[in-house]
Amino acid sequence: MSVTVKAYLLGKDQSVKEIRRFTVEEYRTFEILREKTGRAFNKPQEIFSLFYKDEDGDLVAFSSDEELVMALTFMKDETFRLYVKGQ
Repeated sequence: MSVTVKAYLLGKDQSVKEIRRFTVEEYRTFEILREKTGRAFNKPQEIFSLFYKDEDGDLVAFSSDEELVMALTFMKDETFRLYVKGQ
């Protein structure tokens, strides 16, 4: 089963600069999600951080398979909303 990802590229002022949609297999690793996100924004070699919004609306950073599993619990409408910040 695949998951639809809606990825928001955030600028330095936290405004959304670009939005992309893509799918990933549901139980893939953080590294695969990170690679696919980089390709979606045509930035495969850039360093960036990934975030999701929790129940309080806070952006929570994640960088491991375990944290990805937790992040996926915050999916809405079968879409995982992912926030991307360049470094």
